[in-house]
Amino acid sequence: MVFRSIWQGLQNVLGAGMNDDDVKAQAIQDPAQTQNLIAIENARGAVKLKLVICLGLLALLALVVVVGALLVIVEQAGQLRLPWSRIGTIVGTFLTTSGITGLVAWWWKRLLKRRQTAAASSGNPSANPAEGDQNQVGTS
Repeated sequence: MVFRSIWQGLQNVLGAGMNDDDVKAQAIQDPAQTQNLIAIENARGAVKLKLVICLGLLALLALVVVVGALLVIVEQAGQLRLPWSRIGTIVGTFLTTSGITGLVAWWWKRLLKRRQTAAASSGNPSANPAEGDQNQVGTS
Protein backbone atom coordinates (compact mmCIF):
# COMPACT_ATOMS: atom_id res chain seq x y z
CA MET A 1 0.00 0.00 0.00
CA VAL A 2 1.36 3.38 -0.95
CA PHE A 3 0.68 6.40 1.23
CA ARG A 4 -0.36 9.66 -0.38
CA SER A 5 -1.09 12.96 1.24
CA ILE A 6 -4.52 14.56 1.15
CA TRP A 7 -3.26 17.03 -1.41
CA GLN A 8 -2.12 14.22 -3.71
CA GLY A 9 -5.48 12.51 -3.24
CA LEU A 10 -7.31 15.67 -4.23
CA GLN A 11 -5.07 16.09 -7.25
CA ASN A 12 -5.80 12.51 -8.22
CA VAL A 13 -9.54 13.14 -7.98
CA LEU A 14 -9.15 16.19 -10.17
CA GLY A 15 -7.03 14.22 -12.62
CA ALA A 16 -3.80 16.12 -12.05
CA GLY A 17 -2.15 13.84 -9.48
CA MET A 18 -0.14 10.66 -9.67
CA ASN A 19 -1.80 7.30 -9.21
CA ASP A 20 -0.31 4.43 -7.19
CA ASP A 21 1.59 3.05 -10.17
CA ASP A 22 3.20 6.42 -10.83
CA VAL A 23 4.23 6.74 -7.19
CA LYS A 24 5.69 3.22 -7.24
CA ALA A 25 7.58 3.95 -10.45
CA GLN A 26 8.97 7.13 -8.94
CA ALA A 27 9.93 5.25 -5.79
CA ILE A 28 11.88 2.73 -7.86
CA GLN A 29 13.82 5.54 -9.55
CA ASP A 30 14.36 7.65 -6.42
CA PRO A 31 16.02 5.90 -3.46
CA ALA A 32 15.00 8.71 -1.09
CA GLN A 33 11.35 8.23 -2.04
CA THR A 34 11.74 4.49 -1.50
CA GLN A 35 13.13 5.03 1.99
CA ASN A 36 10.29 7.45 2.74
CA LEU A 37 7.68 4.88 1.67
CA ILE A 38 9.37 2.16 3.74
CA ALA A 39 9.38 4.43 6.80
CA ILE A 40 5.68 5.20 6.31
CA GLU A 41 4.79 1.50 6.03
CA ASN A 42 6.86 0.70 9.13
CA ALA A 43 5.02 3.41 11.05
CA ARG A 44 1.69 1.96 9.93
CA GLY A 45 2.78 -1.48 11.11
CA ALA A 46 3.77 -0.06 14.50
CA VAL A 47 0.37 1.61 14.86
CA LYS A 48 -1.42 -1.64 14.01
CA LEU A 49 0.73 -3.52 16.54
CA LYS A 50 -0.13 -0.98 19.25
CA LEU A 51 -3.82 -1.33 18.40
CA VAL A 52 -3.68 -5.12 18.65
CA ILE A 53 -1.84 -4.90 21.98
CA CYS A 54 -4.40 -2.44 23.37
CA LEU A 55 -7.30 -4.63 22.24
CA GLY A 56 -5.62 -7.68 23.80
CA LEU A 57 -5.14 -5.88 27.10
CA LEU A 58 -8.76 -4.72 27.02
CA ALA A 59 -9.95 -8.30 26.40
CA LEU A 60 -7.74 -9.55 29.23
CA LEU A 61 -9.16 -6.90 31.55
CA ALA A 62 -12.70 -7.90 30.57
CA LEU A 63 -11.88 -11.54 31.33
CA VAL A 64 -10.53 -10.62 34.76
CA VAL A 65 -13.68 -8.59 35.50
CA VAL A 66 -15.95 -11.46 34.45
CA VAL A 67 -14.03 -14.01 36.54
CA GLY A 68 -13.96 -11.64 39.53
CA ALA A 69 -17.69 -11.00 39.25
CA LEU A 70 -18.31 -14.73 38.98
CA LEU A 71 -16.32 -15.39 42.14
CA VAL A 72 -18.17 -12.66 44.06
CA ILE A 73 -21.56 -13.95 42.90
CA VAL A 74 -20.72 -17.54 43.82
CA GLU A 75 -19.44 -16.46 47.25
CA GLN A 76 -22.54 -14.39 47.94
CA ALA A 77 -24.81 -17.20 46.74
CA GLY A 78 -23.07 -19.59 49.12
CA GLN A 79 -24.03 -17.40 52.08
CA LEU A 80 -27.75 -17.50 51.27
CA ARG A 81 -29.99 -19.57 53.54
CA LEU A 82 -31.82 -21.75 51.08
CA PRO A 83 -33.62 -25.07 51.66
CA TRP A 84 -30.98 -26.98 49.69
CA SER A 85 -27.27 -27.42 50.39
CA ARG A 86 -24.64 -24.71 50.09
CA ILE A 87 -22.76 -26.80 47.49
CA GLY A 88 -25.88 -27.03 45.31
CA THR A 89 -26.34 -23.27 45.50
CA ILE A 90 -22.71 -22.63 44.50
CA VAL A 91 -22.78 -25.15 41.62
CA GLY A 92 -26.13 -23.86 40.34
CA THR A 93 -24.98 -20.25 40.50
CA PHE A 94 -21.70 -21.08 38.74
CA LEU A 95 -23.46 -22.97 35.95
CA THR A 96 -26.08 -20.25 35.51
CA THR A 97 -23.58 -17.38 35.34
CA SER A 98 -21.34 -19.37 32.99
CA GLY A 99 -24.31 -20.09 30.77
CA ILE A 100 -25.36 -16.45 30.69
CA THR A 101 -21.79 -15.38 29.87
CA GLY A 102 -21.59 -17.97 27.07
CA LEU A 103 -24.95 -16.88 25.69
CA VAL A 104 -23.90 -13.22 25.63
CA ALA A 105 -20.57 -14.15 23.93
CA TRP A 106 -22.42 -16.22 21.31
CA TRP A 107 -24.87 -13.38 20.67
CA TRP A 108 -22.02 -10.86 20.34
CA LYS A 109 -20.15 -13.06 17.82
CA ARG A 110 -23.33 -13.51 15.83
CA LEU A 111 -23.91 -9.74 15.79
CA LEU A 112 -20.34 -9.09 14.62
CA LYS A 113 -20.64 -11.69 11.84
CA ARG A 114 -23.85 -10.07 10.63
CA ARG A 115 -22.17 -6.67 10.53
CA GLN A 116 -19.15 -8.03 8.67
CA THR A 117 -21.36 -9.81 6.17
CA ALA A 118 -23.42 -6.67 5.63
CA ALA A 119 -20.28 -4.58 5.17
CA ALA A 120 -18.77 -7.09 2.73
CA SER A 121 -21.91 -7.37 0.63
CA SER A 122 -22.62 -3.64 0.48
CA GLY A 123 -20.76 -3.18 -2.78
CA ASN A 124 -17.23 -3.60 -1.49
CA PRO A 125 -15.20 -4.71 -4.51
CA SER A 126 -12.62 -6.47 -2.34
CA ALA A 127 -15.31 -8.74 -0.87
CA ASN A 128 -15.12 -11.02 -3.92
CA PRO A 129 -11.67 -10.58 -5.50
CA ALA A 130 -12.11 -13.48 -7.96
CA GLU A 131 -14.87 -11.62 -9.75
CA GLY A 132 -13.44 -9.98 -12.84
CA ASP A 133 -9.88 -11.16 -12.15
CA GLN A 134 -8.21 -11.77 -15.51
CA ASN A 135 -5.55 -14.03 -13.97
CA GLN A 136 -8.14 -16.31 -12.37
CA VAL A 137 -8.25 -19.86 -13.77
CA GLY A 138 -11.79 -21.01 -14.53
CA THR A 139 -13.20 -24.19 -12.97
CA SER A 140 -15.72 -25.06 -15.67
